[in-house]
This record gives sequence, C-alpha cells and structure tokens, in this order.
Amino acid sequence: MRQLIQRLRGTRENARPTDAATMHGAVLLASGISLRGGLQADALAAQEGEPLLREIARRALATQPAALIVSVPADDHTALEVVLRGLPLRCLPVRRGMAQGAALRAALAVLPHACAGVLLVPCDRAAADAGSLTRMLDAWRAQPERAVSLLNDARVPGLPALLPRAWWHGLDPGNGLALRNLLQTRAAEVEWLEAGTAAACGAESLPDVQAVNGSSGCVST
Repeated sequence: MRQLIQRLRGTRENARPTDAATMHGAVLLASGISLRGGLQADALAAQEGEPLLREIARRALATQPAALIVSVPADDHTALEVVLRGLPLRCLPVRRGMAQGAALRAALAVLPHACAGVLLVPCDRAAADAGSLTRMLDAWRAQPERAVSLLNDARVPGLPALLPRAWWHGLDPGNGLALRNLLQTRAAEVEWLEAGTAAACGAESLPDVQAVNGSSGCVST
C-alpha cells in the first residue's frame, strides 16, 4: 500500500510541470473603447440582453484562465466596471494616450506568475468568437513555446493572440503597434490561424462563470 501511495504521489508530482507549462492568463483589451467614436456606446449597449464588453469578458472567462485582466480607459473606467460587475476579473485603468506596448506590459505585470502564456482578446464580437479562442488555446498547448495569432481579412497579424511568457519582454513599451511588430519579427515562431478556419470550430454556449482563482467580482486598481 505504501508503494502504491508513493507511486501515485510521484505521478501527481510529475504531472505538475505539464499543467504549469500550459496555464494561461487572459487580458481583455478595452482601454481604447472611449477613444474611438461610438465604440464606448457599443460596448455598453445591450445586444440580446448583454452588453458587448460583458459578453466578450465571459468568452474570455470560458477559456478558464488563471486570471482575467480587463484593460479599461482610466477616464471612463467607472461606467465600464458597472457593466462587468459580478464577473471574476480585475479591471486595470489605463491612461489616455498610453502606447499599446506599455498598456500590454502593465496588464501582463499583474497576471499570476504561474501563467506560462497570455491570451490577448480584443473587444470585438467577430474576432473574439468562442471557436477562435478555443482553437488558439489548443494550438498553443500543443507547442507552448510558440505564439499563436489570428490573421484578419487583410492578412495582418493581430488580435486575438496568445503569447508565451518568454515573449512578453519583447513588447516595446513605447510602440503603438508593439504586438503586431513582435509577431512579425518572430513570424517563424508563430502558429498562424485563418480567421474563418478558427471560427469554424463553432461558438458554444457560454457558461455562467462564477469564479476564477477565487475571485468573485470586478476589482479595480
């Protein structure tokens, strides 16, 4: 019996590195929605009973991240936090005019250290469909040292994307196109997914997520 217990304990211990190697965090990039005409209203407006921002947040939570950080504009964060109230996530106010690279690095800095990768999700219903996010996670877990990016209709790399932790330092904090530039620079190490192919997985109904990592509501910092 003792040998059996030791064998089972060893199996669990050996499995931990594999689990940790594919643990991901998620960042929902909503800090620009008040800076572009009409998008703030769209994010707050209910469609089929749910505001866009909340719907996308629930899609990100459905991927079961270790934590979800929502980057919101500092000058409008109160209204957006009301929309997200009750969801297990953390809101991170970002000042107006901050470069994309700096905003991304600020969000990545508050993710749990155990996250081996980060799923970057845009506040865009078409780009952040459930099928695409699931397909991206599956591709990353198969090769966690590589990044994954969705190619848009113009064949330009961008969001959503999944970056391994080792890549995070490559985001230039002063660059407004930091993510695109990083993906293009390391294109040979990126798994490229066609938007149509990724979406073909189909959108599943979203669960009523209650908690991620013990959190139970929007926490602003």
